[in-house]
Amino acid sequence: MFVCIALGFGHVFYLPENALPRFIACLFFLGIGGANFAVYTLWLPEQYRTECRGSAFAFATSIGRFLAAGVTFLVGAGVAQMHTIGIPVALTSIAFLVGLALLPLAVETRGQELPA
Repeated sequence: MFVCIALGFGHVFYLPENALPRFIACLFFLGIGGANFAVYTLWLPEQYRTECRGSAFAFATSIGRFLAAGVTFLVGAGVAQMHTIGIPVALTSIAFLVGLALLPLAVETRGQELPA
């Protein structure tokens, strides 16, 4: 996702010739990278105990939407400041780098039983 967003909007978007086929190729791979979000509907509820599963699932799937609303305003401010849409959208790819940097801090649960 980081590479496709940064490359597609930060570079290919600004190519003077043959940009559209290359941009569409970036969007294709961006779609493949984003397809894993569909798995959350199946995987996420199983991470919580039965008595709080509904609330936890609703929170986990909705909190990102609140954050995304704020990022939308930041991208809009970037577009107003830079007078282009490519670079501000490309900068949103930094969120994926932050996620990768935080990954080593995650708790490994392989081989552990799920809570009852």
